[in-house]
Amino acid sequence: MRQVRAVLLGILAGLLLAAGGTSAATPAPSSPVLATGATQASAPASSPAAEATVRFYNRDIVTLRSEFLGRGPELRARTSEATIRRVVERGTPAKIEFKESSEGTLVLLGDELTMILTPADLDVLNGETMAQARAGVARRLGDAVTTAQREQAPARLFRGVLWSLLATAVAIAAALAVLWLGRRLRERVKRWIQRTEAAASQGSVRHLLTGVRIVGDWLLRILVAIALFLVAEEWLRFVLGQFGFTRPWADAMTGWMLDLLRGWGHSIAGALPGLFAAILIFLLARLLTHTVSLTFRGVAEGRFQLFGIDQVLAEPTRKLVNVIIWLFALAMAYPYLPGSDTDAFKGLSVLVGLMVSLGASGIVGQAAGGFTILYSRTMAVGDYVRSGEVEGVVLQIGLFTTRLRTIAGVEVSIPNNVVLGGQLHNFSRHPDGPGMWMETGVTIGYDTPWRQVHRLLLAAASRTPGVAREPAPFVLQTALSDFYVDYRLRVRVNDPLRRFPVLSELHAQIQDAFNAEGVQIMSPNYEADPDRPKLVPREHWDGLPVPEPAPDLPSRLD
Repeated sequence: MRQVRAVLLGILAGLLLAAGGTSAATPAPSSPVLATGATQASAPASSPAAEATVRFYNRDIVTLRSEFLGRGPELRARTSEATIRRVVERGTPAKIEFKESSEGTLVLLGDELTMILTPADLDVLNGETMAQARAGVARRLGDAVTTAQREQAPARLFRGVLWSLLATAVAIAAALAVLWLGRRLRERVKRWIQRTEAAASQGSVRHLLTGVRIVGDWLLRILVAIALFLVAEEWLRFVLGQFGFTRPWADAMTGWMLDLLRGWGHSIAGALPGLFAAILIFLLARLLTHTVSLTFRGVAEGRFQLFGIDQVLAEPTRKLVNVIIWLFALAMAYPYLPGSDTDAFKGLSVLVGLMVSLGASGIVGQAAGGFTILYSRTMAVGDYVRSGEVEGVVLQIGLFTTRLRTIAGVEVSIPNNVVLGGQLHNFSRHPDGPGMWMETGVTIGYDTPWRQVHRLLLAAASRTPGVAREPAPFVLQTALSDFYVDYRLRVRVNDPLRRFPVLSELHAQIQDAFNAEGVQIMSPNYEADPDRPKLVPREHWDGLPVPEPAPDLPSRLD
């Protein structure tokens, strides 16, 4: 106690001398008040003292927050560090003791005063007490002093270097093993996918396997990189822990890893209930869609009808109901998805919704057009239709496009909104049954009996393959023009795809029938009878030329 008092008296004497010298040069506004041999200089209210931390051997000991005897926290901290360093360098065992005084708690190390903790140094915001401050200083200062004295031994430093070299060798071996294992796994996965790809018969499966191989290769690369990072982190943490000065860094790395793992664990544990609820919702949606598919499969096979839905509407109705179910399930499961309440997830959801609303308007219109075509029953698969300039048999009414097969065998895809926006001619929707009506005509002069023309046209139709017998063909006289009568022959074709071949054959039969009976066809511009009838004799129907007599040659004597 006498030593402590001597030290305090020495500090006070020095301060008084400094104050006296200053007073001689510049008058002081007031004199300091001394109490019990010591006084505490009040800091100016206009410039509060900053905090300073006492550090020794790379360890934080205590944070000073106030002035004491005119010395700021920074000067107090550096003075305490110098005192601790001087005591430790003596190499003698240094015991930590605390003495109470009217100004605060005196911290002694090896019977030497290192610092004074005043009530103003306490962390009042966190409710720190003087007892807690003493316990923290004792623990941290004791650990720093013990470590510093122990690490001064050359044997300790040599052992740390040896352990570091051994850890380096082990880390290099582990890194090489990770690289070798990753390379072997990538090669085996690549060979397995190549064998599976060679055995696959469908091109789409091969393309899918190629994509899987590329993604799997990148995933293995990422796993190898993560493993190398973990090896490097553990090596660095071990090496830093072998030396007392760098051991706090190793402890900080350990704390960082533990905090990271603890945060991941808390996040995973907190997300498990919501994830379980979302999975349950999706499973229920999958069960419901499976039930709907089985129901509409029975409707598609004709076993029963459901709410007036027949076989034609079964498949599109199934797709529509399943889409509604999945959208409802997604809306219900969205709040339970991990991270759905974060700003990033909400911003991404808004961005995706904006992109879909702006970019998929045409797709949504085409899908709505497809359902409109199906449910309005304007056409069905197998009907012969004409949409715009395209004419053919309906192959498929898809969600976005309608596919037609033209008579020339060309497959044409038409967007559904284009089909709805124009005129649609369905030749298969006739009360007389399947097939289509076809029309052709001739113009014959008034000197030919109309009954004969009717008979010739009907005879030509009866001899034409592909023309239906029921309903029977018929002839209409559509116009009585100035120079001729307009006759229209209407026949029904059962196979719309053979429309043009049947029409060509019908024209050939009409020409043969009229030529056989000597009735000339002067359409479409008939004005007067020619000098000779425009007919083809039966013997020339195959196109053989008529031989002409050779001209008379003049005699050589002439």
